[in-house]
Amino acid sequence: MTTIFLALLPVFIVILIGFGLRRFGVIQDEQWQALDRLCYFVLFPAIIFKEIAAADFSTVPVFQMALAMMLAVLAMFGLLLVFHRPIMTVLRIDGPQFTSLVQGASRWHTFIAFAIVPIQFGPKALSLAAVSAAAMTPLLNIVCVIILSRFAQSARLKPSTIALSIIRNPFVVSSLGGVAWQVSGLSLPLMGLQVLDMIGRGALGLALLTVGAGLKLGEAMSAWPPLAAATILKLLAMPLMMAATLMLMGVTGDAFAVALLCGAVPTGSGAYVLARQMGGDAPMVANILTLQVVAAAITIPAVLYLAGVTG
Repeated sequence: MTTIFLALLPVFIVILIGFGLRRFGVIQDEQWQALDRLCYFVLFPAIIFKEIAAADFSTVPVFQMALAMMLAVLAMFGLLLVFHRPIMTVLRIDGPQFTSLVQGASRWHTFIAFAIVPIQFGPKALSLAAVSAAAMTPLLNIVCVIILSRFAQSARLKPSTIALSIIRNPFVVSSLGGVAWQVSGLSLPLMGLQVLDMIGRGALGLALLTVGAGLKLGEAMSAWPPLAAATILKLLAMPLMMAATLMLMGVTGDAFAVALLCGAVPTGSGAYVLARQMGGDAPMVANILTLQVVAAAITIPAVLYLAGVTG
Protein backbone atom coordinates (compact mmCIF):
# COMPACT_ATOMS: atom_id res chain seq x y z
CA MET A 1 0.00 0.00 0.00
CA THR A 2 2.90 2.34 0.76
CA THR A 3 4.19 1.90 -2.80
CA ILE A 4 0.80 2.78 -4.27
CA PHE A 5 0.47 5.78 -1.95
CA LEU A 6 3.89 7.11 -2.95
CA ALA A 7 3.07 6.61 -6.64
CA LEU A 8 -0.11 8.63 -6.28
CA LEU A 9 1.35 11.26 -3.93
CA PRO A 10 2.29 13.67 -6.78
CA VAL A 11 -1.39 13.88 -7.76
CA PHE A 12 -2.38 15.10 -4.32
CA ILE A 13 0.65 17.39 -4.05
CA VAL A 14 -0.46 19.16 -7.25
CA ILE A 15 -3.96 19.47 -5.76
CA LEU A 16 -2.48 21.05 -2.64
CA ILE A 17 -0.45 23.46 -4.79
CA GLY A 18 -3.69 24.55 -6.46
CA PHE A 19 -5.23 25.11 -3.02
CA GLY A 20 -2.23 27.20 -1.98
CA LEU A 21 -2.26 29.29 -5.15
CA ARG A 22 -5.87 30.27 -4.53
CA ARG A 23 -5.46 30.62 -0.77
CA PHE A 24 -2.67 33.20 -1.21
CA GLY A 25 -4.35 34.99 -4.10
CA VAL A 26 -1.71 34.20 -6.72
CA ILE A 27 -4.56 33.55 -9.15
CA GLN A 28 -7.89 35.31 -8.65
CA ASP A 29 -11.25 33.55 -8.29
CA GLU A 30 -12.59 34.60 -11.68
CA GLN A 31 -9.41 33.32 -13.32
CA TRP A 32 -9.81 29.95 -11.60
CA GLN A 33 -13.37 29.80 -12.90
CA ALA A 34 -12.11 30.41 -16.43
CA LEU A 35 -9.46 27.70 -16.09
CA ASP A 36 -12.04 25.25 -14.74
CA ARG A 37 -14.34 25.96 -17.68
CA LEU A 38 -11.43 25.49 -20.08
CA CYS A 39 -10.70 22.05 -18.60
CA TYR A 40 -14.38 21.09 -18.50
CA PHE A 41 -15.45 22.27 -21.94
CA VAL A 42 -12.27 21.88 -24.03
CA LEU A 43 -9.28 20.04 -22.60
CA PHE A 44 -10.86 16.93 -21.09
CA PRO A 45 -13.45 16.42 -23.82
CA ALA A 46 -10.51 16.47 -26.26
CA ILE A 47 -8.70 13.77 -24.25
CA ILE A 48 -11.82 11.61 -23.96
CA PHE A 49 -12.65 11.86 -27.66
CA LYS A 50 -9.08 11.10 -28.73
CA GLU A 51 -8.61 8.14 -26.37
CA ILE A 52 -11.88 6.50 -27.41
CA ALA A 53 -11.62 7.26 -31.12
CA ALA A 54 -7.97 6.22 -31.54
CA ALA A 55 -7.75 3.29 -29.09
CA ASP A 56 -7.33 -0.36 -30.05
CA PHE A 57 -10.06 -2.15 -28.13
CA SER A 58 -9.55 -5.52 -29.81
CA THR A 59 -8.13 -7.07 -26.62
CA VAL A 60 -10.25 -5.10 -24.17
CA PRO A 61 -13.54 -6.44 -22.75
CA VAL A 62 -15.26 -3.14 -23.55
CA PHE A 63 -18.85 -4.38 -23.29
CA GLN A 64 -18.32 -6.29 -20.04
CA MET A 65 -16.36 -3.44 -18.48
CA ALA A 66 -18.90 -0.78 -19.47
CA LEU A 67 -21.87 -2.88 -18.37
CA ALA A 68 -20.27 -3.69 -15.01
CA MET A 69 -19.62 -0.01 -14.29
CA MET A 70 -23.13 0.97 -15.29
CA LEU A 71 -24.60 -1.75 -13.07
CA ALA A 72 -22.58 -0.51 -10.07
CA VAL A 73 -23.76 3.07 -10.63
CA LEU A 74 -27.38 1.98 -11.02
CA ALA A 75 -27.09 -0.11 -7.84
CA MET A 76 -25.99 2.97 -5.89
CA PHE A 77 -28.82 5.05 -7.33
CA GLY A 78 -31.32 2.28 -6.56
CA LEU A 79 -30.11 1.94 -2.97
CA LEU A 80 -30.42 5.66 -2.30
CA LEU A 81 -33.81 6.03 -3.98
CA VAL A 82 -35.40 3.01 -2.30
CA PHE A 83 -34.29 4.21 1.14
CA HIS A 84 -34.54 7.96 0.51
CA ARG A 85 -37.15 8.59 3.23
CA PRO A 86 -35.24 6.99 6.14
CA ILE A 87 -31.99 8.50 4.82
CA MET A 88 -33.47 11.99 4.78
CA THR A 89 -34.98 11.47 8.24
CA VAL A 90 -31.84 10.11 9.89
CA LEU A 91 -29.53 12.69 8.31
CA ARG A 92 -32.09 15.51 8.73
CA ILE A 93 -31.78 16.70 5.15
CA ASP A 94 -34.32 18.12 2.71
CA GLY A 95 -34.88 17.39 -0.97
CA PRO A 96 -32.13 19.63 -2.40
CA GLN A 97 -29.65 18.29 0.16
CA PHE A 98 -30.65 14.72 -0.71
CA THR A 99 -29.79 15.37 -4.35
CA SER A 100 -26.36 16.59 -3.27
CA LEU A 101 -25.90 13.41 -1.25
CA VAL A 102 -26.86 11.35 -4.31
CA GLN A 103 -24.41 13.19 -6.54
CA GLY A 104 -21.70 12.93 -3.88
CA ALA A 105 -22.21 9.17 -3.62
CA SER A 106 -22.39 8.37 -7.32
CA ARG A 107 -20.48 10.73 -9.64
CA TRP A 108 -16.75 10.44 -10.36
CA HIS A 109 -14.03 13.04 -10.76
CA THR A 110 -12.76 12.56 -14.30
CA PHE A 111 -9.84 14.94 -13.74
CA ILE A 112 -8.46 12.93 -10.81
CA ALA A 113 -9.07 9.55 -12.44
CA PHE A 114 -7.37 10.55 -15.70
CA ALA A 115 -4.40 11.94 -13.76
CA ILE A 116 -3.92 8.75 -11.72
CA VAL A 117 -4.41 6.17 -14.50
CA PRO A 118 -1.20 6.89 -16.49
CA ILE A 119 0.84 7.11 -13.28
CA GLN A 120 -0.43 3.81 -11.91
CA PHE A 121 -1.03 1.79 -15.08
CA GLY A 122 0.86 3.53 -17.89
CA PRO A 123 -0.26 5.92 -20.66
CA LYS A 124 -1.92 3.17 -22.72
CA ALA A 125 -4.43 2.60 -19.92
CA LEU A 126 -5.98 6.01 -20.66
CA SER A 127 -8.08 4.28 -23.31
CA LEU A 128 -9.60 2.14 -20.53
CA ALA A 129 -10.37 5.31 -18.57
CA ALA A 130 -12.02 6.64 -21.70
CA VAL A 131 -14.23 3.53 -21.78
CA SER A 132 -15.23 4.40 -18.21
CA ALA A 133 -16.12 7.91 -19.32
CA ALA A 134 -18.17 6.63 -22.24
CA ALA A 135 -20.03 4.19 -19.98
CA MET A 136 -20.66 6.29 -16.88
CA THR A 137 -20.83 9.93 -17.94
CA PRO A 138 -24.06 9.83 -19.98
CA LEU A 139 -25.76 7.55 -17.44
CA LEU A 140 -24.73 9.66 -14.44
CA ASN A 141 -25.89 12.88 -16.04
CA ILE A 142 -29.23 11.42 -17.14
CA VAL A 143 -30.08 9.95 -13.73
CA CYS A 144 -28.76 12.92 -11.71
CA VAL A 145 -30.80 15.36 -13.80
CA ILE A 146 -33.92 13.23 -13.26
CA ILE A 147 -33.30 13.02 -9.50
CA LEU A 148 -32.70 16.76 -9.23
CA SER A 149 -35.88 17.44 -11.18
CA ARG A 150 -37.77 15.18 -8.74
CA PHE A 151 -36.32 16.25 -5.39
CA ALA A 152 -34.90 19.76 -5.92
CA GLN A 153 -37.43 21.40 -8.22
CA SER A 154 -40.75 22.83 -7.08
CA ALA A 155 -42.08 22.13 -10.57
CA ARG A 156 -41.20 19.08 -12.66
CA LEU A 157 -38.93 19.76 -15.60
CA LYS A 158 -40.09 18.93 -19.09
CA PRO A 159 -38.44 15.88 -20.70
CA SER A 160 -37.13 18.18 -23.45
CA THR A 161 -35.40 20.37 -20.86
CA ILE A 162 -33.78 17.32 -19.24
CA ALA A 163 -32.68 15.98 -22.62
CA LEU A 164 -31.19 19.35 -23.58
CA SER A 165 -29.13 19.60 -20.39
CA ILE A 166 -27.75 16.11 -21.03
CA ILE A 167 -26.96 16.75 -24.70
CA ARG A 168 -25.07 19.92 -23.79
CA ASN A 169 -22.73 18.11 -21.38
CA PRO A 170 -19.27 18.20 -23.00
CA PHE A 171 -18.26 14.81 -21.57
CA VAL A 172 -21.38 13.21 -23.01
CA VAL A 173 -20.72 14.82 -26.41
CA SER A 174 -17.04 13.82 -26.49
CA SER A 175 -17.74 10.28 -25.23
CA LEU A 176 -20.48 9.58 -27.74
CA GLY A 177 -18.45 11.30 -30.49
CA GLY A 178 -15.48 9.06 -29.76
CA VAL A 179 -17.69 5.96 -29.76
CA ALA A 180 -19.21 7.00 -33.11
CA TRP A 181 -15.75 7.53 -34.62
CA GLN A 182 -14.57 4.17 -33.25
CA VAL A 183 -17.61 2.38 -34.68
CA SER A 184 -17.11 4.05 -38.07
CA GLY A 185 -13.78 2.25 -38.44
CA LEU A 186 -12.02 5.41 -39.57
CA SER A 187 -8.55 6.29 -38.30
CA LEU A 188 -7.83 9.72 -36.92
CA PRO A 189 -5.65 11.85 -39.24
CA LEU A 190 -2.11 12.31 -37.96
CA MET A 191 -2.57 16.07 -37.71
CA GLY A 192 -5.76 15.58 -35.73
CA LEU A 193 -3.96 13.29 -33.29
CA GLN A 194 -1.17 15.83 -32.88
CA VAL A 195 -3.61 18.65 -32.20
CA LEU A 196 -5.54 16.59 -29.63
CA ASP A 197 -2.29 15.47 -27.98
CA MET A 198 -1.12 19.08 -27.69
CA ILE A 199 -4.45 20.13 -26.19
CA GLY A 200 -4.46 17.29 -23.70
CA ARG A 201 -0.79 17.42 -22.71
CA GLY A 202 -1.20 20.15 -20.11
CA ALA A 203 -4.75 19.25 -19.16
CA LEU A 204 -4.05 16.79 -16.35
CA GLY A 205 -1.83 19.08 -14.28
CA LEU A 206 -3.98 22.13 -14.89
CA ALA A 207 -7.14 20.23 -13.96
CA LEU A 208 -5.61 19.06 -10.68
CA LEU A 209 -4.68 22.64 -9.84
CA THR A 210 -8.32 23.68 -10.36
CA VAL A 211 -9.44 20.81 -8.11
CA GLY A 212 -7.21 22.18 -5.35
CA ALA A 213 -8.38 25.72 -5.95
CA GLY A 214 -11.97 24.59 -5.42
CA LEU A 215 -11.34 23.05 -1.99
CA LYS A 216 -12.96 24.78 0.97
CA LEU A 217 -11.23 23.20 3.95
CA GLY A 218 -12.69 25.59 6.49
CA GLU A 219 -16.25 24.60 5.59
CA ALA A 220 -15.77 20.90 4.87
CA MET A 221 -17.17 19.64 8.19
CA SER A 222 -20.22 21.87 8.44
CA ALA A 223 -23.34 19.71 8.75
CA TRP A 224 -21.01 16.72 8.85
CA PRO A 225 -23.44 13.71 8.91
CA PRO A 226 -24.52 13.92 5.22
CA LEU A 227 -20.96 14.78 4.20
CA ALA A 228 -19.61 11.74 6.04
CA ALA A 229 -22.37 9.56 4.56
CA ALA A 230 -21.59 10.70 1.01
CA THR A 231 -17.87 10.12 1.59
CA ILE A 232 -18.33 6.59 2.93
CA LEU A 233 -20.74 5.69 0.13
CA LYS A 234 -18.51 7.07 -2.63
CA LEU A 235 -15.03 6.11 -1.47
CA LEU A 236 -15.82 2.74 0.15
CA ALA A 237 -19.25 1.42 -0.86
CA MET A 238 -18.99 2.33 -4.56
CA PRO A 239 -15.64 0.53 -5.05
CA LEU A 240 -17.13 -2.55 -3.38
CA MET A 241 -20.12 -2.44 -5.72
CA MET A 242 -17.83 -1.85 -8.69
CA ALA A 243 -15.59 -4.79 -7.74
CA ALA A 244 -18.63 -7.05 -7.37
CA THR A 245 -20.12 -6.17 -10.77
CA LEU A 246 -16.72 -6.39 -12.49
CA MET A 247 -16.19 -9.89 -11.09
CA LEU A 248 -19.74 -10.81 -12.04
CA MET A 249 -18.99 -9.79 -15.65
CA GLY A 250 -15.63 -11.59 -15.66
CA VAL A 251 -13.51 -8.44 -16.06
CA THR A 252 -9.88 -8.90 -15.00
CA GLY A 253 -6.42 -7.35 -15.38
CA ASP A 254 -5.93 -3.68 -16.18
CA ALA A 255 -9.57 -3.29 -17.22
CA PHE A 256 -10.64 -4.38 -13.72
CA ALA A 257 -8.07 -2.12 -12.04
CA VAL A 258 -8.89 1.01 -14.05
CA ALA A 259 -12.64 0.54 -13.64
CA LEU A 260 -12.19 0.03 -9.90
CA LEU A 261 -10.09 3.19 -9.68
CA CYS A 262 -12.73 5.18 -11.57
CA GLY A 263 -15.26 3.97 -9.02
CA ALA A 264 -13.00 4.91 -6.10
CA VAL A 265 -12.21 8.54 -6.98
CA PRO A 266 -14.13 11.44 -5.39
CA THR A 267 -17.30 12.89 -6.85
CA GLY A 268 -16.97 15.18 -9.85
CA SER A 269 -16.91 18.96 -9.86
CA GLY A 270 -19.68 18.84 -12.45
CA ALA A 271 -21.99 17.93 -9.59
CA TYR A 272 -21.57 21.48 -8.22
CA VAL A 273 -22.50 23.03 -11.57
CA LEU A 274 -25.56 20.81 -11.92
CA ALA A 275 -26.69 21.49 -8.34
CA ARG A 276 -26.38 25.23 -8.89
CA GLN A 277 -28.32 25.09 -12.15
CA MET A 278 -31.14 22.85 -10.95
CA GLY A 279 -31.80 23.90 -7.36
CA GLY A 280 -29.66 21.43 -5.45
CA ASP A 281 -27.55 22.35 -2.44
CA ALA A 282 -24.40 23.51 -4.27
CA PRO A 283 -22.40 24.53 -1.13
CA MET A 284 -23.03 21.05 0.28
CA VAL A 285 -21.66 19.51 -2.93
CA ALA A 286 -18.52 21.66 -2.62
CA ASN A 287 -18.04 20.52 0.97
CA ILE A 288 -18.56 16.87 0.00
CA LEU A 289 -15.97 17.19 -2.75
CA THR A 290 -13.47 18.79 -0.35
CA LEU A 291 -13.86 16.07 2.27
CA GLN A 292 -13.67 13.31 -0.35
CA VAL A 293 -10.52 14.67 -2.00
CA VAL A 294 -8.78 14.79 1.38
CA ALA A 295 -9.97 11.29 2.34
CA ALA A 296 -9.16 9.85 -1.10
CA ALA A 297 -5.45 10.28 -0.48
CA ILE A 298 -5.83 7.32 1.90
CA THR A 299 -8.82 5.41 0.52
CA ILE A 300 -7.68 5.13 -3.12
CA PRO A 301 -4.33 3.47 -2.28
CA ALA A 302 -6.17 1.26 0.24
CA VAL A 303 -8.80 0.16 -2.30
CA LEU A 304 -6.19 -0.61 -4.96
CA TYR A 305 -4.03 -2.48 -2.45
CA LEU A 306 -6.90 -4.60 -1.12
CA ALA A 307 -7.89 -5.41 -4.70
CA GLY A 308 -4.38 -6.71 -5.35
CA VAL A 309 -3.47 -3.90 -7.75
CA THR A 310 0.26 -3.22 -7.84
CA GLY A 311 0.47 -1.15 -11.03
